[in-house]
Parts: sequence; structure tokens; C-alpha cells
Amino acid sequence: MSDATLSAAQDNEQWGAGLVAFVQHDANTLRDNLTRLRRQDVQVHSGGIQAASRWCELNLPPQVLLVDLDDEALPLPEMETLLAICGPTTRVIALGQAQDITLYRALLQLGVTDYLVKPCTLDLISATLAKCEGGLTGPEYARMGRTVAVLGASGGVGTSTVAMGLARLMSRERHLPTALVDFDRRQGDQLLLLGMNDDAGLNAVLSSAQLDARLLHRAMLQVDNRLHLLAQKPDLQPQSAVESETVLNLGGALCRMFNQVCWDLPAYFPEGVLDVARHADLRILVTGLTLQDARNVKRIMEAIGDESEGQRLLLVHNQSRFSGPSPLSRSQFEALAGHRIDLELPHAGHSLTQSLSMGPLELAASAPFQQQMRQLVDLACGSRPQPEKKPWLRGLLKRA
Repeated sequence: MSDATLSAAQDNEQWGAGLVAFVQHDANTLRDNLTRLRRQDVQVHSGGIQAASRWCELNLPPQVLLVDLDDEALPLPEMETLLAICGPTTRVIALGQAQDITLYRALLQLGVTDYLVKPCTLDLISATLAKCEGGLTGPEYARMGRTVAVLGASGGVGTSTVAMGLARLMSRERHLPTALVDFDRRQGDQLLLLGMNDDAGLNAVLSSAQLDARLLHRAMLQVDNRLHLLAQKPDLQPQSAVESETVLNLGGALCRMFNQVCWDLPAYFPEGVLDVARHADLRILVTGLTLQDARNVKRIMEAIGDESEGQRLLLVHNQSRFSGPSPLSRSQFEALAGHRIDLELPHAGHSLTQSLSMGPLELAASAPFQQQMRQLVDLACGSRPQPEKKPWLRGLLKRA
């Protein structure tokens, strides 16, 4: 009998739960990600393939099954057994820490829908589940690049510094091919922050009738081996209007060329800013702890949407304006904004300014700021930030 001939009652008998997950570690992280995707009813169990097999023997097979391969001595034969128990109607997604192309191919040959290397970003989980449920197919799902939109609750909160630091660390320390787009066409700062004077092609790209990879390669400035910049020199003259479709096409073209595409979005919200923020895989909202910023954060979040489609939102408090106490406490701000702060960046204005006066901005000029930016990169890439080890603790470990 074909799937098309199944009645609704028969279909209900064939299917169990919509999504069931078995994870060896970090079950709370997975639950948090699924909650962000508004999938609170998902069953998340402890264990790996054998636990999943025992569960499937006692329950109707789910539509989608997430299975953790970590700590499994023989993942391939055990996965083959699990697939036989589930049957062909269950889409199985394997999770694991091993970046092994041979394992990946072997799993696909067995019939696994996909293999995700942990830690998994929210947008990757969302896209994979959508693929299993028929929401994404073909080239749209195969796109490798991720869009990271960095925007500020107001001007002067350090949005450009955060965007530059994020792109720098992704390219230098994570070795990811990265594009940085300075979308402030009137007074963008990225050329200054990166110590460059040449035009970086943004105006030419936006005014081009036909956008292709060759044009983008010629227009962008290469900052280092893995980082390219798309920007234009500051110009206070009125800028030509840009259609939203043009901006989104540019974002799509960049995502086909780079692993990470970081957008530095201006606080005055010209045409195209909201479109980028609404479609970005990750939105980083930089703010100070002021009443005005709390109001603006709430308005911006209402405009760009929530995380239910897999688009992660990170609220970052940058202490760029105040070396001392902020006008609002953290708890007061979070209550007014309706969202918790995910990360705090320490005040580093003097150190970073001194660095910039001698050339390109160097995050290393402020070690605490650089360390917190690394934590932000961890969050952006789906990892749980690791606390910095104390010197005395390192000494104890060495003596041990």
C-alpha cells in the first residue's frame, strides 16, 4: 500500500511521537534548543543507540529520531539494528563529536538521514528537522554559509567593534572563511577598525544589475587569508535607495562563498537592515543598560521575530559607555526588555582606543574584552562558553 492510500486513522497507528531524542551528554542544552524552536513536547532521553533501540521496541516508531553516537564502541552495527527496529518510516539523525567523513558516508549508506557534528547550532538543528519534515530540500538545505547579524539597541554601544571582533576571531582562531559586511553606508567604521583606506566595493555591488561571485571577489577587500570585507568609504551625502530584494540576494550570494557572513548593521535602520536581521541565522543585539536601550531592545525583538524558526538571538551588554555603574541594574534591564542578557563585555574603551590610534584595532589590547569576545564566538558557533581557568587553579593542576 502506498503512503497516499493511508487513511488518517491508519497514519496515526503507524506513527508514534513526532520527535524523540537520545543523548549521552548535554541533554539540557538540547532541551533548551528545542524550547527555542517551540518544540517543548519533544521527549529527550538519556542514552545512545542501545537505549534508543530498547525504547523503539516498546513504543511506536517516531517520525524523527535523534541519536547520540558518543561513547558507542560499535556505532555502525548498532545503528543498523536500530534502523531495522524503526523501519523505513522513521527519519534518524545521528549526533556525535567525531569529524569523520568515512563515518558520515557509512551512516548515510545505512539509511541515516544526516549526521551532525556537536556542538550543533540552533539554525542547523532547525534546518535538519525541517529537511526531515519536508520543509527544506535541495540546494537551499545544502547551503553552507551562515548569516550573523550584529545590530545595536542605539548608536554608540560598540556594535561595529563587536562585529569586527567576531569576524576576526572566527577567521583567525576558528579558521572559518568569513565575510564582514559594513552596511552603514554613511559613516561605517569597519575600514577604520581594520586599518584600511581603499573602498571595499559595497556601493558597486548594490548598484550592479547582475550579482555573481566574480564581481563580489573583485569588489571585496581581503583582510587576511580567511577574512574579506565588503564596505564603502563614509559618505554623508544622501545614498541611493536599495531594495530589500537586492540586499537579500547579496546575503545569499555571500553565503554561497563564505562559511560565516557577519553583518554590521547601523542603528538608524536604513532600508534592508530589518530584512537582514529577520532572515539571519544568528542575531546579536548589542545594548547598554539604559532605559532607552531597554525600550529599543523590546521594539527590535518584536520587529525581527523570535527563535521559533531556529534563528538564535543573543543579547549582549557592552559596557562601552560607562566605566562605572550603569543607569540600570542587570535585573532591572532584563525585566524592562523582556529578555535575559546572554553575555557581558567589560569596559575597554581606553585600551582599544589606544590600539586603534596606532593602526588596526587589536582585541589583545584588552585581555578581558578579548576573552569575553571569545566566549561570544563560542555562543555564535553553538558551543557552551568555557570559564577561564584561574592561575592558581592551573598551578594546582600542574602540581597534581
